[in-house]
Amino acid sequence: MTTTMTSTNTGTSTSAGTAEIAAIPSERMEILEHKLERRPTREELQSHNVLKTSNVAPALQAKAEELKHRQLEDTLEHKLEKRPTKDELVQHNILKQTNVAPALQAKEEELRRSKLEDTLEHKLEKRPTKDELVEHNILKNTNVAPALQAKEEELKRSRLEDELEKKLEHRPTRDQLEEKHII
Repeated sequence: MTTTMTSTNTGTSTSAGTAEIAAIPSERMEILEHKLERRPTREELQSHNVLKTSNVAPALQAKAEELKHRQLEDTLEHKLEKRPTKDELVQHNILKQTNVAPALQAKEEELRRSKLEDTLEHKLEKRPTKDELVEHNILKNTNVAPALQAKEEELKRSRLEDELEKKLEHRPTRDQLEEKHII
């Protein structure tokens, strides 16, 4: 691959630039050509974030970056202004209200949870059995499904009301009780 280079920085003419290239030793020229062949493309540099991908003219890229940076700062400042206070975060259970160092907060939570588990286990151990609850008339001794127990109670109550009503219908009057010398 033959590469021709022109010097635009020194103001020399094209023929002077060609003379300078010819003065470079051949082994250095081969190294330079090899490096130019391996040089990454513009797309590769953009994908590795070495070059910015922009549709803006190169002269305006710095200003565009500065504008983007300022917009980001403004957005961040706005969000920081609207950020909830520590008290609000505690109220919403996002932060824990504690005076313990942050490094120990996880251990404190673990200890609190462990104490709660122990308390619940102790209460469950002391909880009365089903038979004890039936003896104290807290639970009804029934083989009916829990979803139907309320209906069963309602039915029992209705039967009891019917029985009482029938007995009251057949109840003797005051005169009948006086005739039998009960009153």
